[in-house]
Amino acid sequence: MLPDLEQLKATYKNLPDDKLTRLAVNEAASLRPEALELVKAEIKSRGLDTEITKAMDVQSIDVSDSRFESYLSLIRSQACPVCTSKAQPLNAALSGTVMSFILLTQYKKKLLIACPTCLHTANQDATVKTALLGWWGFPWGLIRTPQALVRNIKTAKKIKAGDATTELITFVKNNIVVIDTIKNNGQSLQFMLSGLNKR
Repeated sequence: MLPDLEQLKATYKNLPDDKLTRLAVNEAASLRPEALELVKAEIKSRGLDTEITKAMDVQSIDVSDSRFESYLSLIRSQACPVCTSKAQPLNAALSGTVMSFILLTQYKKKLLIACPTCLHTANQDATVKTALLGWWGFPWGLIRTPQALVRNIKTAKKIKAGDATTELITFVKNNIVVIDTIKNNGQSLQFMLSGLNKR
């Protein structure tokens, strides 16, 4: 059973500033509308930074919202963090690489945001590595290698299609507060994209 509004109000009132801020910035999207308004009211009554409530509003943006489209377009219009070209809109792709050494098999999935040319190159590299080195582990090499190859074939088709991939939409949705904060700073946007690619 969900707690009533008076219980929620008391809970938020008793939270220290740092926990209330963390709740607002990280979990606003999961709160029901009435709880969201209570958190905003508590933040206002304490005189905390107004940027916190702005971050809460940004989290509630729906994928079909025109503001979300503007954030997606902003990311797609950045220079490629791999080759620095601005000739093609950026996209995101998840490629799988399997490498096996008799009893040891490693299956790594890597998300990359880059231009379609760089995404295609990275996906092709992952496919070639997997095709050459994935099969040699027993039993997982024989299982994981086909899985990775099928994933990479699907990824190649997505890249070729040119529309924003599910991976890019998810990335923007999950990082919408950060993107909103740095949307006017091209250098910070590049740093964020490069940081993701280095993971």
